[in-house]
Amino acid sequence: MKNSQIRIDPTITRVPKAEAIEQITRRITALKEQLDMAQAQLKAAVSPGKYALNIQVGTFKKQIHACKAQLDRIKKDPKADVVWPDRLSA
Repeated sequence: MKNSQIRIDPTITRVPKAEAIEQITRRITALKEQLDMAQAQLKAAVSPGKYALNIQVGTFKKQIHACKAQLDRIKKDPKADVVWPDRLSA
């Protein structure tokens, strides 16, 4: 582990801060819609299916929280552009 080489990921690009904030905000909006649908299904579900739906609701909440934390970090950064890996654009 000590002698392993550092690999640079070629899929990382830099985007303007405003564009990054906009993309994360759109992602939060989509996640909130999915969360609302999952919560409605959870309320309407019967006992055997509630466990899986409860996990799904928790997952959406964690993703929203992570996006908000990322948004706060980007807003606090004084740079005009941010590092944007391709895996975040999906």
